[in-house]
Amino acid sequence: MRAFLCVPVEPEIAASIDRIARDLRDAARMRASWVSRGNLHVTLRFLGEIDPLLTIDLQKAVRGAVRRLEPFKLTLDRLGGFPSIGRARILWIGGEASPAFHGLASSLQHELRKLGFSSDRRPTVAHVTLARIKGRPDPELPRLVDRLQPFAPLTIHADRIVLMESVLTPSGAIYTPLFTTRLRRSDDDGG
Repeated sequence: MRAFLCVPVEPEIAASIDRIARDLRDAARMRASWVSRGNLHVTLRFLGEIDPLLTIDLQKAVRGAVRRLEPFKLTLDRLGGFPSIGRARILWIGGEASPAFHGLASSLQHELRKLGFSSDRRPTVAHVTLARIKGRPDPELPRLVDRLQPFAPLTIHADRIVLMESVLTPSGAIYTPLFTTRLRRSDDDGG
């Protein structure tokens, strides 16, 4: 099965992200697969095709990675693209990755290496994917993005990690949560 680890986005934040994405989608002239509101999330690590039996070990690894980490906030305050907005293949909304976000990503990477996953060489960017561009991006995309910014920053409360199964269909991806692991609260006894 195809899977990834993510931080879910609260419904009210997802609605705000969806409004920004809709404005961009309406203005841009390009073929793209836009992420539906219900599928918006902050990807921590794409795992690819995994054996379903590995989910038990993954749950233990995620628990180990987050056992000392407290919930934190992620601020989304800009639009961008990978590899760049002018040559975008992926459009995203994101922000500066906090030390807490980097700590979580690093801790997860450490635990995943123990399970045989290779290190992710790409820099960790705190973002929510809006669209995957098919073909060439609109040459006006940088200007369109500039026109939508600045916008009121959106804040995601990162308090849990979810392992999602992703099934690709002609009408878009279908995500199914396989397990959820909460970050430690400061009032937890650690047990």
